[in-house]
Amino acid sequence: MPMPDLQAAIASNPAWYHSIELAPGVVTPGRVDLRKVAGRILPGDLTGQRVLDVGTFDGFWAFEHEKRGARVVAIDVEQLDAADWPPIHRARLQQAAREMDIELGRGFHIAKEALGSQVERVPCSVYDVTPDRVGGMVDRAFIGALLLHLRDPVGALEAVRGTLRPGGTLQVLEPIDVKLTLRHPRKPRAGFEVLSSEFTWWYPNLRALRGWLESAGFTGVRDRHISRPPGRMGMGGIVYAALTCTSPS
Repeated sequence: MPMPDLQAAIASNPAWYHSIELAPGVVTPGRVDLRKVAGRILPGDLTGQRVLDVGTFDGFWAFEHEKRGARVVAIDVEQLDAADWPPIHRARLQQAAREMDIELGRGFHIAKEALGSQVERVPCSVYDVTPDRVGGMVDRAFIGALLLHLRDPVGALEAVRGTLRPGGTLQVLEPIDVKLTLRHPRKPRAGFEVLSSEFTWWYPNLRALRGWLESAGFTGVRDRHISRPPGRMGMGGIVYAALTCTSPS
């Protein structure tokens, strides 16, 4: 894509969530920049692996897996207002999305074309994902900053586990509450955020995040990385935990 066309395409999407380098030196104005985190937590070579990216939004994690040789299918809800928003905030969020001209999938398709990507985006809620919906079982799945926005994170994790081959790997990267983690390092604790946040249900400590994975039937849960990536528009200073686990054989 010629540079002027690429710049115009980037500008046509007013709500980039991810910082994605679409050409040398050309990066989308995302709210969070996870590029260094990706280099630290993802395997260097995923050749031959089939990967499911859950809640893809602009597609950052899908494209990062593809760069490493994976065949990737990405899911997200078809329309923004199909997200698992708390009912008391739904009308206000719908109005804000209209006023800001936010269209789910717009950034993904711009990035996919610019990168010449083969990632397939399938409109599907995480609660409804099955092997049939994504073209078969997958070897790996990735969930990035989604569980805190779900009414039922354990139910969502169960659905994702159903798409993984026996012995397959799930990796999650989720915000954690550092104060709760330090105060209760061994006890699962999560703040109920609905009354103070428009689209966040839970703010877990590290043990609660591990507990969600264990409760959904995953085994071998292990901590991989703690990071605080650059962010803007309210996304700065957030601490993320990367965990890896396995689907039972």
